[in-house]
Amino acid sequence: MSRILTLLTLLLFPIIIHAGGIKGSVNGSDGEPLIGAVISIEPIHKQSIVGMDGTFRINDLPKGDYTIVVKYIGYKDLVKEVRVSSEGWVSNDLILQVDAIQLDEAVVYGTKERKTAESARATERVSSKVMTVVSAQDIELSPDLNVANVVQRVSGVSLERNNSGDGQFAIVRGMDKRYNYTLVNGVKIPSPDNKNRYVPLDLFPSDLLDRLEVTKALTPDMEGDAVGGVINMEMKDAPESYSGQLNLSIGNNTLFGGNNPFMTWNTGGNMTSPPSWNGVARADASDFSNQHLLNQYKNYVPNIVAGMSIGNRFMDDKLGVIVAGSYQQTARGSESTWFDTGMLADGSTSLDNMEDRNYYQLQKRMGLHAKMDYRINQDHSIQWYNAFVHLQNDQVRDVTRTRTWGSYDPINGNAGEMSYVTRYRSTIQQIFNSTLTGQHQLNPWFKADWSAVYSKASNSIPDNAKFTRSGSMNNWVHEPERIAGRSALTRRWDYNDDEDIALYTNFTFTPEISFIYDTEFKVGGLVRNKNRSNDFEQYRFNAGNRALVKGEDWNDITDVDWIIENPTGVNYSPNRYQSHENIRAAYGQFKFDFSNRFEVLGGVRMEHTDIGYYLPQPTNEIVENGLEEMNQTYVDFLPSIHFKYKISEKSNLRSSYFKSVIRPGFSEFVPIENGDTEDDWTEMGNPLVERTIGHNLDLRYELFPKGMDKFMIGGFYKKLINPIEYSLNRQAGYIMPDNYGDAENMGIEIDVVKYFNKFGISANYTYTHSSITTEKAYYERENPEDDTSDIVIRSALEERPLQGQAAHIANLSLLYKNTDAGLDVQLATVYTGDRIHSLSAFYGNDMWQRGFFQMDLSVEKRINPKTIVYLKAYNLLDNAYEVEIRQPINEAQSYFPKQGDVGDNVLVRQDFYRRQFLLGLKYNF
Repeated sequence: MSRILTLLTLLLFPIIIHAGGIKGSVNGSDGEPLIGAVISIEPIHKQSIVGMDGTFRINDLPKGDYTIVVKYIGYKDLVKEVRVSSEGWVSNDLILQVDAIQLDEAVVYGTKERKTAESARATERVSSKVMTVVSAQDIELSPDLNVANVVQRVSGVSLERNNSGDGQFAIVRGMDKRYNYTLVNGVKIPSPDNKNRYVPLDLFPSDLLDRLEVTKALTPDMEGDAVGGVINMEMKDAPESYSGQLNLSIGNNTLFGGNNPFMTWNTGGNMTSPPSWNGVARADASDFSNQHLLNQYKNYVPNIVAGMSIGNRFMDDKLGVIVAGSYQQTARGSESTWFDTGMLADGSTSLDNMEDRNYYQLQKRMGLHAKMDYRINQDHSIQWYNAFVHLQNDQVRDVTRTRTWGSYDPINGNAGEMSYVTRYRSTIQQIFNSTLTGQHQLNPWFKADWSAVYSKASNSIPDNAKFTRSGSMNNWVHEPERIAGRSALTRRWDYNDDEDIALYTNFTFTPEISFIYDTEFKVGGLVRNKNRSNDFEQYRFNAGNRALVKGEDWNDITDVDWIIENPTGVNYSPNRYQSHENIRAAYGQFKFDFSNRFEVLGGVRMEHTDIGYYLPQPTNEIVENGLEEMNQTYVDFLPSIHFKYKISEKSNLRSSYFKSVIRPGFSEFVPIENGDTEDDWTEMGNPLVERTIGHNLDLRYELFPKGMDKFMIGGFYKKLINPIEYSLNRQAGYIMPDNYGDAENMGIEIDVVKYFNKFGISANYTYTHSSITTEKAYYERENPEDDTSDIVIRSALEERPLQGQAAHIANLSLLYKNTDAGLDVQLATVYTGDRIHSLSAFYGNDMWQRGFFQMDLSVEKRINPKTIVYLKAYNLLDNAYEVEIRQPINEAQSYFPKQGDVGDNVLVRQDFYRRQFLLGLKYNF
């Protein structure tokens, strides 16, 4: 950390020291700061650029007379004479006049520039709804490579991370990922997730975006299934003239190398499908190859990021085309310790097993993006957008499990029962989207737009192999591993896909009403048919009745003569199912702007839902309960109203209300059983789970003082009826979704951006409080006064926050932007406070993620007008990600590895992800 601070000091210190000269601000006659305007000092030909706060500063000018020349596109050049005296600084506030000729041309031929930070700030200011925008310019300067990590910089947003520490799902305003949805260019996309409807945001490379929009208050023309917010990815658009960019970087993860080489296997040897899917009714062990399941070790696996985009306009600027591609290879993982816990009769927590886990994960992320737009004439245009994203995660999870009871002695290093489990798993997720859109200005007061959408998402886990051995430890020495017991080797296949066909239509009327400054009426609708299929197969193997000792009977997995336990596979698996969700929606919306100061937007949306599933191979129990298929239909009316009062040209006061509906995930209402989740709990669907209804209130004050500065403070309140959460039933051995009465969620958001010429600070803080009361179980003596009476289970009501909601979320970024020197620096820190990680069926036994800090660094240096070199550094603090149960450990448990002192909370999980670095080059052509 000290080296990083020293580097920043060396970079910035020479720029802080300055002598006398000319300073001031540059604004347009319309009052807008002209950020990026070029200032020339003649006759010495010295130049500077207007900073992010609209000011400039030119140092080291000798005493004398000078001519200031200011140039900015869309404004007339300004020429002014100034005199610098021996007394030092001269202040000049300069105002440029709008160039009417250039402005008219921009209106006729130009398109709105969406990639700049200025455009993002302007969108936030003029929008009719509560939203935050991150521009492509800000994304490029950030340390983040995928959309998930970008969105965590937005106020009120935190991340749910995967086991390699990479961001995956967004939690908006304390609302779990199920309460948000994702759009690409304004249309919803399906999810490749094998159980849920939310989209893993780590699928999308950030360098394909023009901007990222987070909307926190829904309007009637938006789909109504969000409570927290909506994340919209606006992909790259065709430029006004030929342009392109090439990006290439290479890096390293400090987790791997030395004593911890990167562990992998021959992923190309994975069987693409099991024997049963190929028509084999009765498989034999010879049908399965084990040759690819041999451990391979590499001392260095490079992180590689490469991307290219190229675009232009043709046919007298009527046809615009852009093609962009991105490829990322990142080696990630963790050094982890996990504890299996139980509940004792006195209500305290037992530590039943300890697992030392090492994760080795190679991510290969690819994105392709192509967009064409054709301007038929000034009133009609069409766009055709296509995108394909592909993410392959090749992961080895190597586990040493120690039974922490019986003969376990953590002081002298004795363990009578241990096991070693190595899992080889490739997860391949893909999304394809094709959208044809048209915009038509039918007359001055009537326009229409439409979108025809085809999307398909898929998730494949081919040949998920788990190899289990047993062992023991004596005086810290591990005895040879043994293959014993049933199902020492399992081979599992999962596949699911989700296909959407949708049509959106919108009609907008803008009649003139004498007593209203601006009027808009909008009606439209949506038709979407969604079909999802899920398939599953698993085979189990053992090595016979005699325990095989490593070093004597075998050395690797290929030395074993495996015996198949279930040659017909899993014949009656509820993991095989088809489901559908058909949505029909219509809305009516109005917007009145009174005197160009007070705006009201409101209306109502109707959504008709037809949802259901079918199990082609149900178990007898499911048939007996009549659960082999299900179909539900319901209608929701979702009103909303938004008020915006323009206090001044630079400040707004907003308030809003909207109602929303959250449907269960696709597998959550299907009575399937999944025992291979990341947390190793069996999950069970619940056919009785109901949709959640949300009532949402917002209030926000906004101030945009000058340039890129902003200040926002707001509050929100959410009432959830029948919220869906998972609860762990230890007796039944699974977790399942269910509805838990009503819940409340409220909070305050503060968002500040302030620039001081070349220096800037960006900070946001969100406080969130939520409350839900559920019934929890606990143990008690049947007669509390009699210690010999039977132990019985009783229940009590427990109040707690919503799962995933952190009370405190904060971002702080220190910025330096010196356009003259071509240098950009961003030091970004994000903090996520304590939040519930997993729910328990027992009172006071939920698992909590401890507060987590992460610091990242990004530095860019322009070498010449076309070339930039950059450095990105991640997780500089290398803090541990930890999960605890808020029950005190006893003296015996205090001797267990990683646990604290007597009375400290029980540690359930601790992960270290280590640091990562990237060094790269961008070339614009």
